[in-house]
Parts: sequence; C-alpha cells; structure tokens
Amino acid sequence: MISRVQQIVLGTAMAGWASAAGAQTFDTVGTRAAGMGGAFVAVADDSSAAYWNPAGFAAGNLFTMVLDRRTLKVNPGTPEGAGSGSGLLVSLGMPALGLSYYRLRSTILTPVAPPTAAADDGRKAIATDELRLDTLITHHSGATLVQSIAPGVAVGATLKLVRGVASSMIVPEGDRDALLGGVSELSGKGSTRFDADIGVMASTGRLKVGLTVRNLSQPEFRTAGAGGISALSLRRQARAGIAVALSERWIAAADLDLMRTRDALGDERTFAAGTERRMGRKAFVRGGLRLNTAAARNPALAAGGSYAVTGSLLLDAQVTGGSDRTRRGWGVSARFVY
Repeated sequence: MISRVQQIVLGTAMAGWASAAGAQTFDTVGTRAAGMGGAFVAVADDSSAAYWNPAGFAAGNLFTMVLDRRTLKVNPGTPEGAGSGSGLLVSLGMPALGLSYYRLRSTILTPVAPPTAAADDGRKAIATDELRLDTLITHHSGATLVQSIAPGVAVGATLKLVRGVASSMIVPEGDRDALLGGVSELSGKGSTRFDADIGVMASTGRLKVGLTVRNLSQPEFRTAGAGGISALSLRRQARAGIAVALSERWIAAADLDLMRTRDALGDERTFAAGTERRMGRKAFVRGGLRLNTAAARNPALAAGGSYAVTGSLLLDAQVTGGSDRTRRGWGVSARFVY
C-alpha cells in the first residue's frame, strides 16, 4: 500500500503543476456597495467608483473621498474548504479624475488532492489530512481617468501599479478559524506589476447601466512557502449592472458577473440585487442579496445604513450574513461628499 509520505508527495506534486487564482473576489471593497448586496456597478457615484466602475466619476459629486474597511469569511463545516479576506480603500475623486489606494488580502484553505494511484492490493489510496494554504496580499495604487464620449455616456480607466506578496504551503488539517486568522501579513520578496480596470456608464432619465472589467492584465505573483503551487494570480473579472431611480430618495439596482471566478468553495458567478433609500435628512438604509448562479448555495443577505454627521460627512456600516457556504462579513466607512 502507498505510504503516507508517498501520498503527501504525490498530492503536493499534483497541486504544484500550475498557478491558481488568488480568489480576491469583486465585492471585497466597498461598505456602501456591500450594504446593497454588491449591486453597485451602475450606482458607483462616490470615489469608490475607482474600484467599482471608473466611469462613475463622470456623474458623481464635485469632490468625494472615501475611507473604507471590510472583512469577509467563508468557513464551512464540510471538507470542501474555507477562506477569509479583507479590503482597505482610500480614494478621492472629481468628475474627470480619481486617485486611489487599496489593499486586498485573501486566504484560502483547500484539501490537498488525494493520489489517484491504486495500492498494490488494488485498493485506492486513502486521502491525506492535509490542506493547501494560499494567501495573496496586493497593494493597488491607481489613477482614474474619465472621458464622456456621448451625451449620458462615459468611459473610465483606473491605471494602477499592483504590488503583490503570495504564499502557498501545505499544512495539517486543524482549527480552520485559527489557520485563517493566523495569516495577516506575509514576509518575503514581493513583485510589482502594471494593471488596469475599465468601466462604462450610460444614463438616461431614471435609468443607469454600467459595465466594469477588472484585472485586465491578470497579474501573477510568485509564491513563497513549501509544497504549494508556484504562483497566484488575479483573474480577470467582468460585471454588468443596472440601476433605477424609483424616486428622488430611492434607488434599486442589480448586478451580474459575466465571467466565472473561483472562491474557497469552487466556481462562482454572482447575481446581486439591492436597494438604497434616504430616510429624512440624515439617514440612509440599504438592503440586498447575493446569489451564486454557478452552484447551488444559500443566498447571502446584506443590510446597511449611513448617517450624515454633517452635511458633507457620512458614516457607513453594513453586515452580510448567511450560511457557512456564503461570504459573511462586515464593513465600515467614512465618506466626504461635496
């Protein structure tokens, strides 16, 4: 029978043949967006547009600034896998120009693929109790340029330098919360790549439609660690959205991913729907849901709100809940709008 050492070596070799996606999902950044379930591509009218839809600056305020923090976690009680992530965004912008910095972290635990070779007596080799721990931390420094190409139609691009540090290693099965929480920073040599996001926004009357394509060059970062894969990459993401102003104080929106991505539990293609309504002079409330149309999983439900401390300064908060098979998390942000 194949020994345990052979099982681990074979499984590691299978895992290390190719690079893998870093699983930094689209909705890692943006407290206001997350409060609407992630339906924000056609809304994007504050400086988080640098991330969500660069063309959104064209229809935004004269000046806007956002400081945003979010955390996410997928921690199923099944052997499939687990993951966590976080995002920090600092951005400012005007109708034709934006500047932004954001830091994304993703950590994914997946079972090491068991060897397929049969033992000498014909029985299949048993699976190992090993997990692959992949972590990718990226720092994005960008400038957003926006151009109107027709009445009500704008295009925008966020040109950015991305510095990434990646790690991939084999670890023993254990407390997954501890394994996910134990990785906050990575040591080792990082690398810097050029990348770009592009967006289109069109509006007429009460209707807006948007399209965003992120990670155009799909930058790849070599990994540190023992026994894992050789590199982690940021896969290209595309999302379309629509927003309708139901009244001067109330909007509804929906987004759909145009490409599949990978998360801790496998393929993902997100449909999101949400709403935002102003309540009185100082308060906003939000709600939404997110579904994975690529797999049969339970929906994630989101709620959020804002309070205007002054006429220009707003504080935002949101929470996303659901089963262990969804990305649950919370976010807080401060927005200055002039």
